[in-house]
Amino acid sequence: MTLSYIHLLLAIGAFVFGGKLDGQSIRIIGEPPELVPYMIVPIDPEPDCRLELGIELVAPYAIQHAPTVQQQETLDIIYKRISYEIVNPNRQAGMFQVDGKLYHLIRIPYTGASEDYGQDWE
Repeated sequence: MTLSYIHLLLAIGAFVFGGKLDGQSIRIIGEPPELVPYMIVPIDPEPDCRLELGIELVAPYAIQHAPTVQQQETLDIIYKRISYEIVNPNRQAGMFQVDGKLYHLIRIPYTGASEDYGQDWE
């Protein structure tokens, strides 16, 4: 009987004094991470026994406003990171940092809808 009273007091104390847990409020100090969406696209004009794939980035905005040298180095790091995550799918880590800026890769599925397949739509 006394054990149930102790549990009841602990539960009431948790609701009265605890109220909000520290993990419930997320504060981002500084800039939020930049999302870098990418697609893996086929680059074979004529499919054969080898499947050749390419990586297509979809407009990372902060990289576009960087100086040319820094922009190219950042893009190289992002492409290497994407290649690493493709080869090692169990090592996808989420956010990574380049020159103090956080980036997060988001893989968009390739549907082939963006290609015109040689048709003239005009």
